[in-house]
Amino acid sequence: RERLARKERIMGFGHRVYMRRMDPRAALMKEVLREMAPGNPRAARYLEVAERGERVMREEKGLYPNLDYYAAPVLYALGVPVPLYTPIFLAARTAGLVAHVVEQHAHNRLFRPRVLYKGPRGLKA
Repeated sequence: RERLARKERIMGFGHRVYMRRMDPRAALMKEVLREMAPGNPRAARYLEVAERGERVMREEKGLYPNLDYYAAPVLYALGVPVPLYTPIFLAARTAGLVAHVVEQHAHNRLFRPRVLYKGPRGLKA
């Protein structure tokens, strides 16, 4: 609540597609964390904290968590080192990013202007 009062952005919320309902992928990761909790004190603690944060953001901002909000505590509870989170999150998105590039080139249209492909040109899909 203090961070919200300072108008700071809270990471893990505000997916552009799932603004008014929970990202179904986040719901699945939340359930994984919930299933881990009984035998894993670390998972139980992070579930408690994450649910509290989710409740506050819904009440204060009307926002729901995105996938990464619950994926991070699951990885932490599994003992995955924090420096590996970004590569894991990127690896999970690679197929989608590549599909966007292929589709853009096939239609000679930029669908997502924030994505800038800087690799080699002329590759056949």
